[in-house]
Amino acid sequence: MGLGEPLRTRGGEWLRPAEASQAAALYEAVDASRDVLAPWLPWCTARYTPASAEDFLSELTLEHRTLIFPSQDAKAVLGAVSLMPVDRYDGVWKLGYWVRADVQRSGVARRAAATLCQAAFASGTVQRVSILVAVENTPSRRVAEALGAEMEGVLKSRLLLPSGRHDAAIYGLVPEALAEDLRP
Repeated sequence: MGLGEPLRTRGGEWLRPAEASQAAALYEAVDASRDVLAPWLPWCTARYTPASAEDFLSELTLEHRTLIFPSQDAKAVLGAVSLMPVDRYDGVWKLGYWVRADVQRSGVARRAAATLCQAAFASGTVQRVSILVAVENTPSRRVAEALGAEMEGVLKSRLLLPSGRHDAAIYGLVPEALAEDLRP
């Protein structure tokens, strides 16, 4: 199982590397969930358009971007999970995730994040995953904790969100802490 290939979660969802051809499906998922995503994702504003999704998917980056689909050949996007390098020398990456409103609280984010982290740890390039979450974002904090990540502290005024500056909980996840019941 590698980072550049489709991955299947324990719940049956498929993680596929993000491609430019998926822009319309990505935009639809964001647009259908704008009200619940906007407080926590600075890019999820009224200015997020189909062109924004196209730009995001065509951008060259070191980030490993994966979209979540309900089945292997599905076109509809359930959300996204991404790993971004923080310190490549030490193998530290940052995890980000979101799921559309109609599948929240169903375990999709947890399963997708676990599957991507497991593949990243197995690749040997990733030794630690950091997760930065607004203190008030209880659902995202629950995902981090369900993964087996340990809260390491609170960073004052760390996140700039649409409503202003917010404190952020920082979580750390190492391979041996990844919740056993979430491993693919």
